[in-house]
Amino acid sequence: MLDISTIELTRQEKSKDFFLPIESTKDLAYVCGVLAGDGNIHTRFDKHEYSVTCLGNQLDEREFYDKVLLDLFYKLFNSKIKNKLHERDNTYGFTLRSKSLVLFLTKIIGLPSGRKDNIKIPTIFLDSKEMMKSFIQGFADTDLCISLKRRYKNYQYYPVINGVSKSRILRDEIADFLESEGFSVSRFTHNYYDPRVKKKILKYEIAIYGHLQLVKWMQLIGFRHPKHLKKFQLWKERNKNNKRAFSALQELNSK
Repeated sequence: MLDISTIELTRQEKSKDFFLPIESTKDLAYVCGVLAGDGNIHTRFDKHEYSVTCLGNQLDEREFYDKVLLDLFYKLFNSKIKNKLHERDNTYGFTLRSKSLVLFLTKIIGLPSGRKDNIKIPTIFLDSKEMMKSFIQGFADTDLCISLKRRYKNYQYYPVINGVSKSRILRDEIADFLESEGFSVSRFTHNYYDPRVKKKILKYEIAIYGHLQLVKWMQLIGFRHPKHLKKFQLWKERNKNNKRAFSALQELNSK
């Protein structure tokens, strides 16, 4: 059970029948993983500003925001998020202004407000494999991707799951858990110049290679993001005559 007794809903939140979860669920862990990826929690106490923003690429993430996240925020908080296009930076998503939600996510769950350079998996999810898998799934849906490489052929067929985080702690927590579940995980550190902040920054990459590893991912972690599920279908189509991939798929379908 989650102790939310210290959080008092505002009059406006009560009028909209907004509520906070009282139990830790896989959907809640998933949403927290999404926020660890694409989200930002903003607080400015002197101005009484509290908001949760989540933005993705408008070219290939509208369906994810309009279906997956919209349904989850309504289910978890009885909140109808309003997604919109931000033409200036070509992003799509929502900002939810709610003091109670911000306090819930920061004080009860343990997500940070502001910068995410040292973000880590919230403690309340660490002791449950199912919660860990759901959190990682949410993070993967926003900050990881499936790419298909040519490798030994003249078309893209070989799968790689990879992505980066500004937080080395988060990258390592995810990699450590995946390795404990039998994944072969590669870790890289990149130092590059970011023209937006005019300085070099570090990013920490996680990468998983190969047909068997992709199938194992779909067995244990999976995706909810439509673009990742479509890429998985494309991988299946391009590897229908690949004996190694076919064998792995047979095992997946038998589960």
